Amino acid sequence: MAFHIPHIALGDKLWLLHSAAFIYYLAVSVTFLTTDLYITVPHIYADYDFTGILLRYLLVVYIFFNMVANHILCTITDTTYRNRQDPDPVPRSWGHCMTCQVHTPPRTWHCSICHNCVLRRDHHCFFTASCVGHHNQRYFIVLSFHVAVGSLYTGLLNAEYLHDYYVPFSGTGVFSYLFPVAFYKLIVGQTTGFLVFMLVMTYVAFGMSIMTGTLFGWNMLNAYNGQTSWESHNEIRTYDQGPTKNFYEIFGRFWILSFLIPWQTTLPGDGIDWRRPKPLKSL
Repeated sequence: MAFHIPHIALGDKLWLLHSAAFIYYLAVSVTFLTTDLYITVPHIYADYDFTGILLRYLLVVYIFFNMVANHILCTITDTTYRNRQDPDPVPRSWGHCMTCQVHTPPRTWHCSICHNCVLRRDHHCFFTASCVGHHNQRYFIVLSFHVAVGSLYTGLLNAEYLHDYYVPFSGTGVFSYLFPVAFYKLIVGQTTGFLVFMLVMTYVAFGMSIMTGTLFGWNMLNAYNGQTSWESHNEIRTYDQGPTKNFYEIFGRFWILSFLIPWQTTLPGDGIDWRRPKPLKSL
């Protein structure tokens, strides 16, 4: 598997957006990890035995590890089509990139941000500063899954912590969880800045969970149908081989394990030859 370091030129108008997206992702992820390990878990599960609280610590670290590992793999895995020798003759199903001045396989599209042609391009991700395509979509999907689960877990932990230390989430107390009310209570000295910060991070956690959960569901639906996002929008089902083979095409044979551990499975296809369904290779 080829690796590359994504490069966004400083002259590119979108370099600041890439930087901001990555910094936001990194800052929020580290904040979630820190509050989980040092604030919410120790307080909420203080009455649990050593094994019970250790398992919850390990769960938090496990989710964070999968987030980091899949983010790195998605970023550095090369899914571009460049420096390739054209087949002779060039198949009629192939296109031609006017920007790169090369013939391109089916489902390959040029990204004006990456400045490369991408095999089975799905979309450009600002959080990884790279395009999601044939070789790295598996990591992006698993990353979305773990961010959604981790954010939801953090949100629930924060909510229970606030219920115990801020205001019980019941009756008229629910109004205290609204931002205007919370900031008013901070100004008049009825609560602390730390608790308002925890309330803000709770909203961020649930928001990230909804966003990445939706993204995960959309990508899994397209994977099930054997489509990219563009093909789904245009109702193209040319490359649908059935759900099982479609998942194999993206994740490899043991695709379920991709959601448990961040590993590099061998894919049955190369992202270039889409003329006919191919038998799965031994992985």
